[in-house]
Amino acid sequence: MTTRLVKPAFAAIAAAGFAAAAFAAPAPALAKAQSIAIEWRDLNLETPEGQRALDRRIDTAARKACGMNDTRTGTRFVSRDARDCYQKAKVGARAQVAAIREESRLGG
Repeated sequence: MTTRLVKPAFAAIAAAGFAAAAFAAPAPALAKAQSIAIEWRDLNLETPEGQRALDRRIDTAARKACGMNDTRTGTRFVSRDARDCYQKAKVGARAQVAAIREESRLGG
């Protein structure tokens, strides 16, 4: 999965470039790598409310990047590729959040 760190925002979500090669029929959202920056500096991540707000932003961005809300002809179900992309994107975003918080804690 491709992710990029952008300050002051972090790009948390990326459709995996390798996913297009890994699946025989990739979803349109997976056809190219995509990243979405999520602003977080307006949140107090030391509070449960701030953490929940960031989780909602990550979820929304992951859904958008991976095509979770796209409609497909002939089915109302989300493709397995989109679900896998979504899960991986959320894991990647949370890892980036943890790295940013750790860097901040250490004075970086």
